[in-house]
Amino acid sequence: MARKKKHQRSDGRFEYKATVGRKLDGTPIRKSFYSIKSLTDAKQQAEAYKQQQTITAITGSQFTPQTVTFAVWSRKWLRTYKKPFVSPATYSNTYENSVENHLIPYFGAANLADIRPADIQDFFAGKTNCSASLLKKLRISLSAIFDTAIDNDLIYKNPCKYVQTRSDVKPHEKRTLTDQQIDEIKERAVGSFDAVAFLLETGLRRGEVLGLMWSDIDLDNATLRVQRSISLENGTAVIRPPKWNSYRTIPLMPETIELIQRQPRRSLYVFPAPKKDGHEDPNHFSRRIYTFFKAFPKEYRCSAHELRHSYASQLMRRGIDIYTISKLLGHRDIKITAAVYVHPNVESFREELNQKFCRQNVVKENQM
Repeated sequence: MARKKKHQRSDGRFEYKATVGRKLDGTPIRKSFYSIKSLTDAKQQAEAYKQQQTITAITGSQFTPQTVTFAVWSRKWLRTYKKPFVSPATYSNTYENSVENHLIPYFGAANLADIRPADIQDFFAGKTNCSASLLKKLRISLSAIFDTAIDNDLIYKNPCKYVQTRSDVKPHEKRTLTDQQIDEIKERAVGSFDAVAFLLETGLRRGEVLGLMWSDIDLDNATLRVQRSISLENGTAVIRPPKWNSYRTIPLMPETIELIQRQPRRSLYVFPAPKKDGHEDPNHFSRRIYTFFKAFPKEYRCSAHELRHSYASQLMRRGIDIYTISKLLGHRDIKITAAVYVHPNVESFREELNQKFCRQNVVKENQM
């Protein structure tokens, strides 16, 4: 017969006795907590009880966590806190995917109040095969789910607070083009696939280029207004506001104006779908870009998003400040521009170092 562990009762439960307060004469008030899982679980119950008592003493109101499963609350969080305030693409790709495909399959049946930091850490320990980007989305979603549960008096603490994540997946490095590569691509794109050259001239998002109308172009003042975007929703291309409502007016350079003037006015859209009058499907547009780049060496091949990256990096190489680049790209936060979109390459570093050393040598020669 197996021996019972210390603190384990004859009925199989683990018992942990904790001091939960003191009487007026200073005598400790002791209370037992039980668990059928482990002594550690019983200790966690004791800590939860003491924290609850502390909250009650501070607020003057009794706090009783409600019994709500993670699945029920996380879906409520999606509907109430995310869907009305983010773009359909962001909602689907970032939040709904995180909750429905990763979080609910693991935590769904558990009561919110029963989920402990160790449970969260166990979850992420099994996710090291996910990208750092996905892990970040999962942690952001989890933390927000628990924070809003606290605000709604469902739980009293966020178990995500000190959780760590690790990804064993090598990050995908987004390609950025050199000035020479950009010039070569634009030269071959003009006349065969003008929209590619236009992406490199303006840095617009894929959907913003597809949603561009002739009414948005002001050639007299050499400006372009970003008014809408074409995005995919349940597999259908629909018209939406620009991402993050980034309505903006950007200046047009002479080369860009020439490119616009080349386009036939056969539609409301500047770059309509081939052989159609309406806007083009974003996925179809991406496939055409992929086909276009097949004729180029591998190091030239880019997605629409990487063409946007290359535009931003070229602006930086030409000395345009990060604030201006951020406004041109329509970012809601300049940190995104600095951390994600502006990528100086090795040749840029080499050129900068050469210029610096040349300046130093000239100063030395003048001092001799």
